[in-house]
Amino acid sequence: MSAALAYHAATNAPAGGTDEVSVLDQATRPHPFKDYRDADRLPLETSVAGPVLSDGAGVVRSRETGWGTIWFRGYSSAGALYPVEAYAATPVGLLSFDALGRSFARVRADDVRSQLAAAAADPRLADAGAILVLTGIPARTGWKYGERGYRHIWWDAGTLLANVLALAAADGLRPQLRVAFIDEDVNRVLRVDGVHEYALALVALGGEAAPPGANIASNSLLLAPSGPSFPLAERAHAASSLDDADAVRGWRAGQGEDEPALARDELVRAIRRRGSVRRYAPDPLPRRELAMLLAWSEAPIPVDAPPVVRQLVTVASVEGLESGVYDAELTRLRAVGERELRAAVGFAAMEQEHPRAAAANVFQLADVDAVVARLGDRGYRWAQLEAGIRAGRLQVGAFMRGWGAAASTFYDDEVSRLLGTNEAPMLMVSIGPR
Repeated sequence: MSAALAYHAATNAPAGGTDEVSVLDQATRPHPFKDYRDADRLPLETSVAGPVLSDGAGVVRSRETGWGTIWFRGYSSAGALYPVEAYAATPVGLLSFDALGRSFARVRADDVRSQLAAAAADPRLADAGAILVLTGIPARTGWKYGERGYRHIWWDAGTLLANVLALAAADGLRPQLRVAFIDEDVNRVLRVDGVHEYALALVALGGEAAPPGANIASNSLLLAPSGPSFPLAERAHAASSLDDADAVRGWRAGQGEDEPALARDELVRAIRRRGSVRRYAPDPLPRRELAMLLAWSEAPIPVDAPPVVRQLVTVASVEGLESGVYDAELTRLRAVGERELRAAVGFAAMEQEHPRAAAANVFQLADVDAVVARLGDRGYRWAQLEAGIRAGRLQVGAFMRGWGAAASTFYDDEVSRLLGTNEAPMLMVSIGPR
């Protein structure tokens, strides 16, 4: 069995079980932001990446609790743990996005775009106005979710990317997502160790490149803390790494279509309002608007990988539709009574109330055996990431329509049973009127 499939099987949550570690010690809860020490600070306007990251991944609100502050950002992250970091390779150096300080911290003064382009086996990236690089820090999400936290890293990266790609398209930057690259080379450029922090994805942004800045010495970041070990996730990640340019070119499948362009102001307003809504009004959703939302979530992603995720919808309260299981075009696949459906969805979603109360639940699914057979272990990474992107679109799109939404985890086999499929759930989103 592949390392990715072994990881997936080992981290499935059984009915009646949990996806969390047995004891949560708030005293050891990891801080969701990096310590930038004395790194040079640059305004976000330094790069075309700045407005995209500020509006798509910035802090939008905070809340004080008995044990500290919880920050909420423009994209969803289970437990508000935020295991994803964002860097921007620009003409003035390699910059790390400080979401809390709303600025860039310069961590390298040299222009590394050509190095990232070589690692991605795509020379065109060297001419991008900026190259975003997302990384994952497993200690943050593993604190609560243990080995299963590796899935959360990809989901979080996907919901962040949904914002970034949409905003970049609205800015006319024609974003291009790259998930095939030489892992060791990208990690080396970022100066991360590939275990406690590692590269997840690259996004090339067009636009005018900023003029080079002064040639000052590089600064260093406080490295991601070592934290606990997650051997299953580490093996899956190592097995899905690409070692050279030939492997990258051999894995890559096309360049992807353009990201759909939406109205930027509407996007930003929705991103800022977005939250994990867990109470819904009893009114039905309008069918036409739901169909439009699903169409955006299904739209092509500008990426060097083929689509491997499909979405199924459980409809409990939508105008003109009987309750049951539907495909993403709202064609009914199976009739299920509303009361029975709500109970089954609530149970499959780890016995949570908000999926039971939602008007509709959208499930992102993948045949993981077929994906790995076709794309190798790296295909598993992409399946989780694609699910996160489509789930992120659903959440922002719901808020653009004045609805509420929340992503959820689940009892894996119960979801497959509910939907009548052998495909594995990657993620799910509950949607309802507010």
